Amino acid sequence: MKYIALSLALIISVVKAESTYCWSEKLGYPCCPEEITQPNYKDSEGDCNGEWCGIRNGRCWSRAGGYPCCEGGESIALIDQDGIWGQNANGNWCGFRERKQRWVDRELIKDTRDEWNAFKKVWSNEYKENFERLSVFVGEDETMLNFGWYSTTKNEVPTICWGTDENLNDCKEFIGTSEKHYKVSGIQYYSNKVSVTGLERNSVYYYKRKLNGQWEKPIQFKTYNPDNFKFIFVGDPQIGGSHDRYSISNLYERVLTVDEGTANDAFNWNRTITHSFDFVKEPSLLLSAGDQADEENNSFYSDQEHYNEETQYSALLLPKQIQTIPMAAAIGNHDRNTENFRHHFNVPNPYKNPSYLMDDGWIEGYNYYFKYNNVLIVVLNTNHEECVDFESVITNAVEKYPDTLWRIALFHHDIYGNGVTHSLEDGMKNVLRPCLTKLLSNFKFDLAISGHDHVYTASKFITYDANANNSGKYVTSDIQTNETFKDPKGTFFITANCSSGSKLYSFVEDTPDFVHEDIQSFTSTFGTLDFTKEYGKATLKIVTYDVESPDTIIDGPYIIEKTIVETEPEPGQEPEPENKVNKEFIYIYSMFIR
Repeated sequence: MKYIALSLALIISVVKAESTYCWSEKLGYPCCPEEITQPNYKDSEGDCNGEWCGIRNGRCWSRAGGYPCCEGGESIALIDQDGIWGQNANGNWCGFRERKQRWVDRELIKDTRDEWNAFKKVWSNEYKENFERLSVFVGEDETMLNFGWYSTTKNEVPTICWGTDENLNDCKEFIGTSEKHYKVSGIQYYSNKVSVTGLERNSVYYYKRKLNGQWEKPIQFKTYNPDNFKFIFVGDPQIGGSHDRYSISNLYERVLTVDEGTANDAFNWNRTITHSFDFVKEPSLLLSAGDQADEENNSFYSDQEHYNEETQYSALLLPKQIQTIPMAAAIGNHDRNTENFRHHFNVPNPYKNPSYLMDDGWIEGYNYYFKYNNVLIVVLNTNHEECVDFESVITNAVEKYPDTLWRIALFHHDIYGNGVTHSLEDGMKNVLRPCLTKLLSNFKFDLAISGHDHVYTASKFITYDANANNSGKYVTSDIQTNETFKDPKGTFFITANCSSGSKLYSFVEDTPDFVHEDIQSFTSTFGTLDFTKEYGKATLKIVTYDVESPDTIIDGPYIIEKTIVETEPEPGQEPEPENKVNKEFIYIYSMFIR
């Protein structure tokens, strides 16, 4: 009996929460007190101590992947998001029982256990296969708003009803376009896009869409102060990325399936959005650095992979908060093998003639740009290392919006990150880095946000120098937290960590010289951009937070301040629409310097 009990041993190591699992209770034995951690008996699967109580931290987790647990004498060979790995003298891998979970397995978190169990049921029965969720996206500027969604009705005119009355008695109908997309689970879907115009700041609006011939309930939408406002930014949501992880949910008998991983990450993503919105209180915009979904669709025409990806987009668009502000997302490497990004999102100013179009014959998602208040944001598709495209898009953006106070780039690949998974790849180091360093430096971009490597990295200020002795042709200048940098020279690069906690990776062994800070918290995170403007100066404060405890700062604040000149208009003259940057200072916004 004792051997059977030991063979069914279950242990977990909990981050920020106490376990409610006690494997031995199922067999009539209590779990040991927390202070008892050393076994006096162990077999191939579990540990026991003293009067046959079960050691909580003794389950052979690595068995889920087909590997035994280490039995003593093995050296540590690798630490990854699943645990600590060893190798014996013959080179065979094993897992050390005593482990710290390094990805966000919701099964381990006691504080949300009831909520998680309830969510799993409603996700499977109601949420998962809703592929008609609404995407609220940025327009060309802050006076516009773009909507996108799937529907199943052929020849229906996409319509958004917009007004200021909560019952929409003053409804103004905006109509758009519809395009046949593809079938999922035998159902034909159509991609719908509508743009709304005429938004004013510091206002309250209401809208509703017509879906398959039926009007939905009105949703409130607010706009805020055009001089003092906040953005939320996130790294890879990568919903579904926790598939193939080792989870306590099945007692480490096997790895998670795609469906199980998607449910786990859907719950975590919903918490990321909920906590970040509650913390910021009045966010104006949500920025995502790519890899919205994990399913790569490597088979291109696989019905199952299409289904997987659409369930992950369903999870992405599930939180009700993201129907109340616009979103802007970059396309990641996991989004690139289908046109789903382009059909879900209605992007502004899309670049429709990229150089790769003739080779590929289609566009998975666009380079695009927009202005929001006094910020120009350029979003690049860095899956295609085409510098000529990036130059064209940035040039177009600066020509259209030359006088914004701030310039921000958003793209997926972290050219100044130091994650072990991607940052050393040739395309990142030798193509994207020198190209974008030159463009962003010469066009005077203040900030670049990326993801991809599932670690957090903050760079130093980066400036292009053709004579620099490195592949990126960059030089650096120092940056510090809690210090205001006035009119600094160079671009500040942030690599955001995975915002759902589905995949959390490690750093390269030798830290590059461009890195100021790198952190792996093994938690879900989000960041904020806080813009303020007073007479004579404009300030941007950048901070990254822990999702489960937003009062915990992961990194920051980084504070950039610019000197501006506000000119009083002559009597009878209208004030200029934008405040110009003082031409005596380094942030002179001009055309591209070749």
